[in-house]
Amino acid sequence: MEPYYKFRKGSFYIEEVEGRKIVEKFGTPVYVYSHSFLKNQINRIKNAFSNLPVKICFSVKSNSNISILKIMKANGLGADIVSEGELRRALIAGFSPSDIVFAGVGKKEEEIEFAVKKNIFCFNVENEEELDIIEKFGKKYGKKVVVNLRLNLDIDVDTHHYIKTSKSENKFGIDIDISERILKKKFNFVEIKGIHFHLGSQIKEVSPYIKAIEKVREFCKKNEFNLEILDIGGGFGIPYKEEDRIQSVEEFGKEIYQTLKDLNLKTLIIEPGRFIVGNAGVLITKVLYVKHKHTKNFIIVDAGMNDLIRPSLYGSYHLIYPLKLKNGKKIKFDIVGPICETGDYLGKDREFPEDIKRNDFLVVMSAGAYGFSMSSNYNTRLRIPEVLVTGKNVKLIRKRETYSYLFKLEKM
Repeated sequence: MEPYYKFRKGSFYIEEVEGRKIVEKFGTPVYVYSHSFLKNQINRIKNAFSNLPVKICFSVKSNSNISILKIMKANGLGADIVSEGELRRALIAGFSPSDIVFAGVGKKEEEIEFAVKKNIFCFNVENEEELDIIEKFGKKYGKKVVVNLRLNLDIDVDTHHYIKTSKSENKFGIDIDISERILKKKFNFVEIKGIHFHLGSQIKEVSPYIKAIEKVREFCKKNEFNLEILDIGGGFGIPYKEEDRIQSVEEFGKEIYQTLKDLNLKTLIIEPGRFIVGNAGVLITKVLYVKHKHTKNFIIVDAGMNDLIRPSLYGSYHLIYPLKLKNGKKIKFDIVGPICETGDYLGKDREFPEDIKRNDFLVVMSAGAYGFSMSSNYNTRLRIPEVLVTGKNVKLIRKRETYSYLFKLEKM
């Protein structure tokens, strides 16, 4: 368990705050983040890449709460965005446009225009037609627009197939031969200054990055392309299970430095999200019912797949603890939610005390990334509050939705 989450006399604490007190004040389900953990991870990744001309752009899609984004901005990070909505969030949080990188496979024309007007640092381009649109708006607003070509390097990584993003059959990136043709085109308002790749998420070792960088070198040499910007994406893995073995970010930084140190790069962009925020957040949920069947035991909780979809979507594993430890015999349970889907679960075959009962509480670990940001109103459920803990202080950073809020956009 991370040092910012601990049990004291059998009670679960987030930093210096007992989980029970958060439940009493904000109800359940509720997302809770550790401010100190976030700052620790930011400092680790900054130090790991300090030998390189690095621009660290936090992946807004991983956790887009504006208070979380403000922490990233206050600690010197930029923003990696994939939509106009995320760009607007980043601007509200105080990021300078010069620290914002716009990625994404399906940018709408109006999104591109908005970003060009705001004068963001660069676009990561995934489509030849996208360059024509950027050229159009560069001309309209009389400005040169910096872009990186996102190459699909056809590199496999050891992660779930839904989050592999650099295989040839994936929708992401531009094939090598098409990219070579693009470099021969003439633009008046598009400046192709760099190369981007993103291999996927939850990558546990650095070797795929080294392989990808070598492929980029070959591409640049063959096409006599002067590489000013290299964007290697994010995807640095985190432990979800106690037995997970993942190369440290310090090792990632050291090996990537050794691979890049002879290049005259002006900017190296990295786009961490999960690494910074994934283990900084937990989801606290209440036991609604305990059900014993002939073949299975179930703990039915008030958090469902609409609150945390990762287990249902990816089969992902999250450690789950009681908020208050109990002694006694343990038996196996599936921890399931109230959603009317068989796939609505948070964990399967987990050992819990057999006397666990209604109105107990559970804490789901490693829920800071792609937790709230992927949540929905499925089954007309209210999206839940988010809370930030700093030492002994607790701050509500997103209110629980109300039904009046949920229905107000609908017309009858």
